[in-house]
Amino acid sequence: MNIGAVTGDVTEEVTLIADELSRAVELTLNPAVSHDARNQAYNACESFKENSPWCAQAGLLLASGNQYSAVVKHFGLQLMEHTVKYRWTQITQAEKIFIKESAMKLLYMGGWETGHLNDALARVIVEMIKREWPQQWPTLLAELSDACARGHLHTQIVLHVFLRLVEDVATLQTLEQHQRRKDIYQALTSNMAEIFAFFMRLIELHVQEFREKTAAGDYGAAASNGRVVQVVLLTLTGFVEWVSTNHVVMNDGRLLQILCILLQDDVFQLPAAECLLQVVNRKGSTKERKPLMILFSEDAVTCIHRAALASIATVDEKQYLFLKKLSQVLAGLAQQLTTLWSNATNVDAWLPVLLETMLLLTSHPSLTLAHTANSVWLAFLKHDQISKLPHILAVVPRWLQAAAPKVLKVSYPSSRNNNVSDAVAYACMDYDSEQEFAIFFSRSRTEILDSFRYCMMAAPLVTWAYVEQWTQAALDKVDSCPPNIEASHPLHVEWEALSQVLDVALSRLLQAEPRPCVAAGLRLLQRCVCCEPRAPLLLSLLLSFISALFVFLSCASSQLAGPGVGVAGADLLLRVLDKIFAALVYEGSPQEDRRSRSVKNVRRHAAGLLVKLGSKYPLLLLPVFGRLHELVRAALARPDLSAVESVTLQEALLLVSNHFCCYERQSALVAQVLGDCSARWAALGPHVSSAAALARLVGLDVAPTGPGEGDDEHGRARRTLLHALALLLGVVKRTHVPADPDKILKKVSIEQG
Repeated sequence: MNIGAVTGDVTEEVTLIADELSRAVELTLNPAVSHDARNQAYNACESFKENSPWCAQAGLLLASGNQYSAVVKHFGLQLMEHTVKYRWTQITQAEKIFIKESAMKLLYMGGWETGHLNDALARVIVEMIKREWPQQWPTLLAELSDACARGHLHTQIVLHVFLRLVEDVATLQTLEQHQRRKDIYQALTSNMAEIFAFFMRLIELHVQEFREKTAAGDYGAAASNGRVVQVVLLTLTGFVEWVSTNHVVMNDGRLLQILCILLQDDVFQLPAAECLLQVVNRKGSTKERKPLMILFSEDAVTCIHRAALASIATVDEKQYLFLKKLSQVLAGLAQQLTTLWSNATNVDAWLPVLLETMLLLTSHPSLTLAHTANSVWLAFLKHDQISKLPHILAVVPRWLQAAAPKVLKVSYPSSRNNNVSDAVAYACMDYDSEQEFAIFFSRSRTEILDSFRYCMMAAPLVTWAYVEQWTQAALDKVDSCPPNIEASHPLHVEWEALSQVLDVALSRLLQAEPRPCVAAGLRLLQRCVCCEPRAPLLLSLLLSFISALFVFLSCASSQLAGPGVGVAGADLLLRVLDKIFAALVYEGSPQEDRRSRSVKNVRRHAAGLLVKLGSKYPLLLLPVFGRLHELVRAALARPDLSAVESVTLQEALLLVSNHFCCYERQSALVAQVLGDCSARWAALGPHVSSAAALARLVGLDVAPTGPGEGDDEHGRARRTLLHALALLLGVVKRTHVPADPDKILKKVSIEQG
């Protein structure tokens, strides 16, 4: 690029200044010179930028001179931009015209092959637009259109001008002067039809030329067309999120049609997906978003499905990045569909294809893709009308098969292996640390389990059949399990996930219609009761199975279940209680493991389960209260029962006793539970009368003693205090009078009669 072609005669003074600036810029980036020399050169450049009246002229000379390096050219463009941004109101009209014409001449000459220089030139033009257009520069759009006709580099610079302009005015709104931003915004809006038509012409022309040149083997020329298409898509991404939807869907949705087609092209699919994502994530009123329903057509959804199918078949990081973006597009489409469902047409043509695409993403090894796809399923299953569609119900069994493995816990690896394509490998690609992955996995699992919950409402028989089959298969494996397993053992991982699924699915059993077979649920519960896993970790999870399946006992007690089922349920209830109390006194195998953490967890889980059952199903336990009370007394008599376990057991009794509706019986039980608690508190009275006395009681005023170092009097005092406190709080928390006063009056009248 020749300076004479741009500016004509340049004074010798400016030429000398430009040469000095060039040397200074080169010096700032020269690692061979001293730090002081670089700093001095940098200060000289900054001083010239801030103070020299020749800033724009020298900048133009640096930017257009063939003898200068790319770094120097970039500094020259920065000088021009600085002049426009900070001195525009101080320079003369002649200087403004000189800068404007010089920048446009640089544009007409095609810029440079280096992308960041073209972007810097675009910023110079944008800064002038922000100060002159439309009032002082009415021919801007025509000039930019004329520049595009000169070549591909010219076109890319023009597109960058549009992109940077809308970022400053509409997207990021960095233009500080409100009135100027309003003027430019209105000018953009009034010319938007012309601007979008311009983008459409560019994208159609260069996509066609790209394909023709690629077919002819002229890959260099095709690459040039491809870069233009990519910049057009990037620029459109900055427009489609805020312009009127009428422009996005003009010409019968031609833009959206092109974007969907480009999803199948390896070169353009990622920027096309990014642009489409901005479209489907648009906010606003229902009326504003209604035109987007044009995306719900057989052609558009088929394009998305084919793109997903092709990318899944190719295992590499670029295709995976595209799949993540495509899954976000589908999530956005789902949100639009659930809001605008009343406007959906020809659903039978495109919904099955959309569901197949979602199944592909759900089945992918990546948990990130499965999590995004699950947001679609969750939106559909929550929707009152969509969840009842035959197409949705037909794919529920396949969705269950694909989603259930995603609930299994995945551990972030200590080392990375790039040669595998499983959930762990994709976790390494998506997350940088174990903590980051753990946060994601917790959120992902919670949302997938939420989908199981709503699936139980939409298709209860199918969901229960799958969960029942999975539970039966899991119980079949218990005999082959060794007595000591770690939490990472495959069977423990499976049982832990299954316990979560059982819990969320059966939590909606009573609301499900039609309701699954109660007899089948009782048979599964009976099998769990008969199961005897040797590993403490599995026994604890078996209690979780029993907890989830306990709801079938509640159903069996209903008159609707039938007399046979009711009798079976009553018999099974006693066996369930026996199973829970057997776990409560579980000692492990061998016996010396009795104080291990896993054995303690089993015992505490059993005690906590009794409290849960007493809270959720007190009326079911009320007829067998005598047996329950007997089992509790037997357990309390054991010397190895901890204080926490004993208090928890007594809390379960109190929860059931709340439904006695008899003050004498309930108060007698409370007195029995408290026992000598009042005497113990009386004995503790002097020790808790002051902070100093309490500190002496628990041993805070003496050095701690190690285990086995004599009789620890302070330790016994701490245990006594904690047990008395926990027992008293348990009684206060768990005991209450019946909420219905009519029940109290009825019970009193019966007893008096």
